[in-house]
Formats: sequence, structure tokens, C-alpha cells
Amino acid sequence: MILLAPFILFSCGGGSQANTDQMKRELDSLKNLQAESSAAVDTYIGDLNEIYESLEEVKRKEGAISKSASMSGEIAADKKTLIQEDIMLIDQMMQENREKLESLRKKVKKSDQKMVELEKLIATLQKQIEDKDKEIAVLKLQLEGLNIELDNLTASYDNLSKENEDNKETILKQTEELNTVYFVMGTFKELVDNKVLDKGGAFSVKAGAKLSADVNLDYFTKGDLRNLKEIKTGNRKITIKSSHPSGSYSLVPSEGKIEKIVINDAQSFWKNSKYCVILFN
Repeated sequence: MILLAPFILFSCGGGSQANTDQMKRELDSLKNLQAESSAAVDTYIGDLNEIYESLEEVKRKEGAISKSASMSGEIAADKKTLIQEDIMLIDQMMQENREKLESLRKKVKKSDQKMVELEKLIATLQKQIEDKDKEIAVLKLQLEGLNIELDNLTASYDNLSKENEDNKETILKQTEELNTVYFVMGTFKELVDNKVLDKGGAFSVKAGAKLSADVNLDYFTKGDLRNLKEIKTGNRKITIKSSHPSGSYSLVPSEGKIEKIVINDAQSFWKNSKYCVILFN
């Protein structure tokens, strides 16, 4: 379920009724657009809601810091440490919000549809981020006046950002590996000679041949199961030697031969094996 309502409530520094009314009008227009292109707009709205929720969390942390800073008397050392950690986290969240919004802006710009209402919402959220940046800058000045050290947080934040980037890279690589699949096709002799298939028993028997225990991946074509929708077989008679559930794919015939294999359910098709071996009969 897409959450549109939160945008109506959020406004940096309190906002005005006029801004709220404007946001309501923009959301009404966007709902109409959503009905026309639900899949794309659902994704965009999801991105906007993530940014909104992050800004709400920044707002809560900012309020807690302001409350602590306004209290009379000396701020305890442990309280100062908590404030420093919250400021560092706020900086990180705001940077991520700016990056997410810029990424969303680019996706909408590349879209086939002219999404005027969505662009208005992006502009509104951009203004809120800019206003929030100004509020945070004022808060930092207030904290420095209370002798709460913030200068050293820059290096800590940079290190944390680098660590997060490294983690993102690791996750991306792991995701790519999990979704990497391989396919190969050829005559029995080609597949045996290139260490894709083992001979069936003591003799070269096609029916008994199995995937080689020391398979030669260099002879395979690499693919991504998320976007590999079909494998063209060049209008040949074929036998699929690897294990794939029958309902997960379809063979497209042409003149008594097979033109291509259409993958109907990628997760099911590659469940038993990440390798698809196609034997030309």
C-alpha cells in the first residue's frame, strides 16, 4: 500500500496552511497519474516516502538536540557525546536524502511520461531539504557556543560514509553473484571437447552425458537471471541437458525446429542449476 498521506503533514519549521493546501492539490493530481501508470509511480512514491520518513527522523533528532542544548547548566560529558553522535547521524541521513532525491529526479526525467505533478512534489521536497540544512547549520552554531566539539566529526563522518559505500559495493557484488547464470549450446563433440559435458560411460553416448565435474565456465555465456528472458537457439533441434522445471520455460518452434527458449519463471528455471546446457541434436 503506497503511503501518500505523510507528505501532507510534513513541513520544515512548521509550514503554513497555504503550503499544506498546495501539497494536497499536488497529491490529488499525482493520485490520478498513479491510476494511469501505477507500477512506475508506485516506485517513485516509495522513494519519496523513504526520503520523507528520513526527514521526519532528522526532525525528531533535531528537536531532541535542541531541547538538550536549551537546558540550563553544564551539559554532562556523556550527553555531549550523544549529541555529537546524533549530529553525525543527521549529517549522514541528510546526505543520503540529497542523493536519493537527485537519483529520483534523474529517473523521472528519463521517464517516457511527463510527470508534472511528481516533479512538483520533488521540487517541494527539495525545498524542505534545503530548509532543513539551514536549520541544522543554525543548530550546529548553537552547539559550538556550548563548547560541544563538532569539527572532529567530519573525519568520523567521512570514514563512516566510506564504510557504508564499501558495504554497498559488497552487497552489490554479492547480489550480482547470486543472480549470475550461465548458458551454453553446441554439438555433442563441441560440448565434450570444451569440458562442458562428460562422455556417457566409456563411450561417447549423448543420452548418458552429464555436466562435467570440472566445468569450463569460459565456454559459457554469462547472464543475469533478472533480465535474461530468452535464449535464442538458432533454429536447431535441441535437447536441454541441464535440469530445469518444465513449467518454467517454453520452447518456441519454427519449421519443425526450435527458434528459442523463453524463460517464463526465472527463479524456478534456475532453481536446480545455474547452468543451462543446450545440446544440438
